[in-house]
Amino acid sequence: FLKRALNSIQEQTYTNWEVIVVDNHSTDNTQEIIDSFTNLRINYYKIHNNGVIAASRNKGLRESNGEWIAFLDSDDWWSPDKLETCVNEITEKIDFIYHDLKIVGQKFSIINLLRSDRTRQVNKNPLLDMLINGNPISNSSVFVRKKMIDDVGFLNENIVMIGAEDFNLWLKIAKITNKFHYLSK
Repeated sequence: FLKRALNSIQEQTYTNWEVIVVDNHSTDNTQEIIDSFTNLRINYYKIHNNGVIAASRNKGLRESNGEWIAFLDSDDWWSPDKLETCVNEITEKIDFIYHDLKIVGQKFSIINLLRSDRTRQVNKNPLLDMLINGNPISNSSVFVRKKMIDDVGFLNENIVMIGAEDFNLWLKIAKITNKFHYLSK
């Protein structure tokens, strides 16, 4: 799926981006896929994360140069206007943007009947809202000021956080800012 994900970035209407690909020594053809792209804004790193995806994400965060971070998991892709739409929302009153997503290509199951394309909007106190109501924010929908991530010390790499490292990061960010912005798109 990596090629589709990278193509979706190259096709963005907003063109001032960089890509950090962090590979946990995968056994597929990741290196060949990366080599097939000639765009110099795609940076590739290999690490051993010992099953802790937060270590891979933190490597990417440390290597990034932008003021804003947008996560994209390798099995996801963006619509061509994702970055432009998010950038157009930036104000001093916003530190964290998230949006709806569309679930595509999954086989029919009872679980899919329960999943919605719409994301729940957190209220004016995102920390309390997420503590009480759970995590409504999907990783590949996030567009966040890098300063917020720096200020909270990146993702928690403790093995007990596996599977919740993104939610934990959103909670840590919500402790220092309530400037969360939901896009119904």
